Amino acid sequence: MTTLSARVGIGIPVYNGARFLCATIDSLLAQTHSDFELIISDNASTDDTEEICRTYQAKDARIRYFRSPVNHGAAYNFRRVFELSVTKYFKWANADDVCEPDHLSRCAAVLDADPSVVLAYPKSRFIDETGRQLDIQDPGWDLRSDAADERVRYVFNAYHWVNAIYGLIRSDALATTRLIGSYPGGDYRVLAELALLGKFVEIQDYVFLRRLHAGASSQNHALAWQMTHYTGRRDALAMPLWQRTYDDFTIVRRSRLRPRAKLSLLRTLMGRLIHLRDAFGAELRLASHHCLTRVATRRHTQLTS
Repeated sequence: MTTLSARVGIGIPVYNGARFLCATIDSLLAQTHSDFELIISDNASTDDTEEICRTYQAKDARIRYFRSPVNHGAAYNFRRVFELSVTKYFKWANADDVCEPDHLSRCAAVLDADPSVVLAYPKSRFIDETGRQLDIQDPGWDLRSDAADERVRYVFNAYHWVNAIYGLIRSDALATTRLIGSYPGGDYRVLAELALLGKFVEIQDYVFLRRLHAGASSQNHALAWQMTHYTGRRDALAMPLWQRTYDDFTIVRRSRLRPRAKLSLLRTLMGRLIHLRDAFGAELRLASHHCLTRVATRRHTQLTS
């Protein structure tokens, strides 16, 4: 079997992930569904990530390793691993999570059996850096309604774990989306666009282990850190609430939903704006301060150069 004939593509976007990367790769190579290619995109890591990846690549022909000369940010890297894949189904994998051996086979069986399903993923257990199970509950994304607007509304209203993004997705459906946005919460955008196209099925077995640790993006809530993580830039403008809302309005506008369904979803988004108006206002103030600071810095540089 070569990667050109693989049914499943797995993409690991990684930046300085050496600490847990071996455990992640080992869990993927141990899958009972072995018909896959593993694409690793290294975002200019400065730790032992490159050495680890090249060692694994030399041992297993299913692994393809790519390295960027500069850090373009996590969102770019998530998009890149999919764009490098040519398989029927695709899965994103964090460089610190662990998949039990039946993860791929259980998800693939769901997609094979029902063409109306675009995404299948298992229930998740949360673990810490040592592998100890954490007492965290996940509401999940089991979206089996035949009504596309109801599936999308769930995504619009969600502010919880996005573990569904690490499930198995139909590549032809994923290719029609704009993929992950370059801002905190940009993964909600791809989930909303996928929800327009089909159903999500949550498999009722815990065969996915989501690792939470100090270096995980989900555990770093400082907005400046998040924006640097997603964009690779320290000076990126941070307006994630506005960016997500703009994307959500765009999704509704571009959709082929009936006018009544569109109007209902627009009401949902307007309700969010009203409910979170203080947070939206705070983002605007921070963005204004950010822009004014950049202008002042640029003028000072010009005057002193």
